[in-house]
Amino acid sequence: MWTLVRRGILPGLLIIVGLASLNYGSRFHFVPILTEQKTEVTIEIPDISPQIPPPFPGDQQFGGPPQIRKQTVQKTEEVAINISEPDLVRDVTVGGVVLNKSHELKRTYSGKAPSLCPT
Repeated sequence: MWTLVRRGILPGLLIIVGLASLNYGSRFHFVPILTEQKTEVTIEIPDISPQIPPPFPGDQQFGGPPQIRKQTVQKTEEVAINISEPDLVRDVTVGGVVLNKSHELKRTYSGKAPSLCPT
């Protein structure tokens, strides 16, 4: 009886636990990595013209309020996203994820992922 447990049931149980761990890692475990995201931000810039001086304090209005123009600029910021374990393994394999100085994972590309073969 003990031989049957030692040779059959215990290795079978270890295989089932291993497969369950692989299933959990591939489906439900996500890892946060940093990626750069570009956004467009509209800012207001006062238009300072030398012909129109600013208004005087009090009741005397000489030049009027300064004109404000809007300008759109692109802003790049790092955003943390969650990716699955198989995608992380693939990105690390092709060199798409590195460890930065603050010990966080950072994606080295934006847009399309690098290919497995460099040629």
